[in-house]
Amino acid sequence: MAKPSLSPLAHAVTVFDDELAAYARLAELFLKTPLDSVKHLERANTTLGEIAAVEERLQAAGQGLLQALSGARARQEQLAKEVVAHAPQLGARNQQLRELMDAMSALAGDVSALHAVVQQDGDVTGPAQTADALEVSERVLGLSSRAEALAATAHEAELPEVGTQAHALHQRLAAIGKKLQRAAGN
Repeated sequence: MAKPSLSPLAHAVTVFDDELAAYARLAELFLKTPLDSVKHLERANTTLGEIAAVEERLQAAGQGLLQALSGARARQEQLAKEVVAHAPQLGARNQQLRELMDAMSALAGDVSALHAVVQQDGDVTGPAQTADALEVSERVLGLSSRAEALAATAHEAELPEVGTQAHALHQRLAAIGKKLQRAAGN
């Protein structure tokens, strides 16, 4: 599997860290090299030259790190501005969702209240209660229409989850309302 590419900042840190490690290794070697023979003196002079070369690369890596850090900071600042500019859109969408959910809750409450009325009155489809059945049927169909309108509003607001729930409620209520109308003799 291929390694993910490093960001410019991570690459600059890696280069700087590598040069710093090379410097530390050469400095330790230089400091531990005995100076008691020609061979050791030559090795110490060579190591000192390598240290000077690493110092130059370390300085260049430091400059690269500063540039990468500056670039990363500028990108973060730009993203922060974009986040702040986008936050009101989130607030507006949250408000839309809250309004739709409040409407859905109110609709569910009205359905519950109607259900409680029907339960208290008993079987609304009996011959003696045909008028009640028609009234309940009209109320159910009215709630179905509200659910249908809520579904359309939710879909227009591009909140399909709420729209799907409202549409399903509309279909159930419409079916119940039609059955009640048929049972009442209409």
